[in-house]
Amino acid sequence: MRYLLPVLLAVSVAAQVAPCHAQFAPPLGARPEVAGARTQMATLASIHLSGHSGDWQVAWLTPLRARIIAWRPQLITIENLSGSQCEMMRALPGRYAETYDTYCTDATPFQRSLKLTQAEAEARAEQQLATWPRTPTPAQRRELAMLFLAAGDFGSAMVQWLRLPPAERRAGDTLSERAVKHLTRSSGTMNESIDVAAEVAASVGLDRLHAVDDHTSDAIFSMQDPAFEPWQQARYEAIVPSPQLVQQSEVEKHVHDGESLLAYYRVINAAHANDDTIQLDFGGALTDPHSKRFGRQYVGWWETRNLRMAANIRGAISRTPGVRVLNIVGASHKPWYDQWARQMSDVEVVDVAAVLGP
Repeated sequence: MRYLLPVLLAVSVAAQVAPCHAQFAPPLGARPEVAGARTQMATLASIHLSGHSGDWQVAWLTPLRARIIAWRPQLITIENLSGSQCEMMRALPGRYAETYDTYCTDATPFQRSLKLTQAEAEARAEQQLATWPRTPTPAQRRELAMLFLAAGDFGSAMVQWLRLPPAERRAGDTLSERAVKHLTRSSGTMNESIDVAAEVAASVGLDRLHAVDDHTSDAIFSMQDPAFEPWQQARYEAIVPSPQLVQQSEVEKHVHDGESLLAYYRVINAAHANDDTIQLDFGGALTDPHSKRFGRQYVGWWETRNLRMAANIRGAISRTPGVRVLNIVGASHKPWYDQWARQMSDVEVVDVAAVLGP
């Protein structure tokens, strides 16, 4: 025991005088040895396609999807909230009412149809996947699609729907007429989680998507100062004319078919494609002189959200080490995704530009 105290003191002193850069070293080292293949992770920065539903065509996504399909992802994550998080937010309207209304789709009609809660539907869907046959019947796919809808996992429900032969895309086997109306997407609104992620998943033989978005950090703004919103609007208007955003906007204006849309995705996924904009937005917020430090609150909210999204990805990939993972997310998230993916011990970050091709 008499030798233990000097050792502890020595360790304590060494920790205090160690170079500042030591705190950034990964706990297991930069590239620890792993059993088996490393998990390959590519993150596709995407525009939110819903904003172009009137002037772009879904068919234009075919060349983009073809590039991704050729890479053969084995797990796909999307920027959507999980059913369980939406259920929690619905139960706390004082904190999350606006977030729920903006980002969640009401799953209660499907829950009533099955007489299941969201949690029960999610558990049953997981149980079915655990014993899922190599060649499920159309009836099994319809039943699983309905369970996914009741669980609030709308992306995975769409994967099951797309994997049905066209003649089998109908109500029956618990899949209600209301569910069919939802899955046939009569609104015509484009969505990257469906028109890219679900289509790719169905094409490569996957049975589900993983919703990894997280808006629990919105609680930071649940009692926000009324002056915050005009402050944020003024900052946004100052950022829009940034050279990178102007350049991307010009490329976007010339999208008129599949090849030009693929070219646009190559631009927003090029190395350092969003550096200037991110520095103007989040870097500028950190140094904003507002007396209430709105800028630092804003960056804190953003980093909290991205940390939780990264944690959701980590959880999703941990069951199947060594697979090829595709994340599809809004472009401003990609630098944070790539940064934190590099800190995951058995993950190798793949340059998505190579997936998209020259």
